[in-house]
Amino acid sequence: MKKIKYIALLAGSLFAASACSDLLDTEPKQSISVEGALASADVLTGLLINCYDDYQSNARLGSAWFVMPEIMADNFTRNINRGTFGAQFNNTLNAHMGAWGNYSTMLRLNVVIEGADVLPPAVVGEAYALRALSYFYLMNIYAYMPTNVIADQNRGGVPLITSAVLDIADVTFPARASIDEVYDFMLADIERAIGLLATTGTKARFTKASAAALGSRIALYRGNWSLAAQYAEDAISSGIARLSTPAAYASDWATAIHPEALWYLEFQNNENQGPNESLQSIYISGPTTLHPDYVGNGDFTPSLAVRNLITANPSDVRNGILKPQTIVGRANAVGTIEMHKFQGNTGQPNTDNIPIFRMSEMYLNLAEARYHLNQIPAAQAALQTLKRRNLNDAALVITTTGADLLEEILTERRLELLGEGHRFFDLKRYGRDIDKTASDLIGEVIEFNDRRILAPLPSGDLNINPNLINNFGY
Repeated sequence: MKKIKYIALLAGSLFAASACSDLLDTEPKQSISVEGALASADVLTGLLINCYDDYQSNARLGSAWFVMPEIMADNFTRNINRGTFGAQFNNTLNAHMGAWGNYSTMLRLNVVIEGADVLPPAVVGEAYALRALSYFYLMNIYAYMPTNVIADQNRGGVPLITSAVLDIADVTFPARASIDEVYDFMLADIERAIGLLATTGTKARFTKASAAALGSRIALYRGNWSLAAQYAEDAISSGIARLSTPAAYASDWATAIHPEALWYLEFQNNENQGPNESLQSIYISGPTTLHPDYVGNGDFTPSLAVRNLITANPSDVRNGILKPQTIVGRANAVGTIEMHKFQGNTGQPNTDNIPIFRMSEMYLNLAEARYHLNQIPAAQAALQTLKRRNLNDAALVITTTGADLLEEILTERRLELLGEGHRFFDLKRYGRDIDKTASDLIGEVIEFNDRRILAPLPSGDLNINPNLINNFGY
């Protein structure tokens, strides 16, 4: 029964892709076979698009993976307007992020890769990039990062499933691979992807530049500083995106395709992230530039510490995305400072095209990687480029060195990537405690050796796969 369940998942994935469009011309939808799928470029491309759709889910990049890493750390305070993500904000045991559904996505991606002979190279490259992305979030949530591991609590990475399940005989129940093995696999997929992808095309799908951006983030988390810098530079020099200007920084968040986006999630007119879990509703309760009558939940607003860091400099362009709520009767009181990055930029409330990799992140990755390579002038230059824009000061010169330079880079990450799902992981990869003792947080220090830093593995999979070991303390 266990094996049949896995094959049924694959069959369901094939059907889901076919149901989205008229891709199947040679076989009835009710009788699609794995062999038929592998022979059809249309079906395999449909499967790939279905995998992109997975990442639009509110449980993934459509909402949860942007919000939870911010609220489980120290970037946002909770307004207790309703119960959404309250347990995550309170860092309640067993209330964590989840990514195990990525394995369902990878069943389809592995089929696409298996059918490479009938596909354009770029489509195969997209599958490799999406597979690397899938493992990246699995590792972020369920494993330590190579830069900081507590040896006696380490249970390894996640299981590696590297080939297509085309028959019951292909089903395996692997143990958790080591952390290094999974990072090696992800970076190998990125290398394969870049070799196959196109240099141009819609930024709603992976290109060479966005695969390089993902590679830079993966390499940064691994502590492979030279590769993180190389990929960041490749993304920056690609020409498919640019830094926002000081004057347009705030308004760029209202555009349908953010000019900094190297890859973004695209939502069509018939798609909606919903009034409960959309990024707009979670972060904003009151009116926005695009939607002056907007009513949201405003569950989480920037913490006092974050606001103070930004408002300390009136020239900081990020003041333009921290806006007071102005209408009586909204979930948050008039005057509450809300973050206006996600404000319905498609023209529909609660529906944003979400930039996943931005140029600003690439400059931050480059600065951090160059710092660790002891290439201090290069690190200063990358940080300087970004801070000149952020502080609207073309004459700014970065002279900081040593540990102070690293702290300046990490602080800039905290502010620039606010609300975009980085803070928990940045603290985690440096082995830092989560200090939530400020008056507007939960009053607790969550030490790096706390079992709550890692998520528990799903109980159902632990029961199905006897080779899986749960994380420490669960």
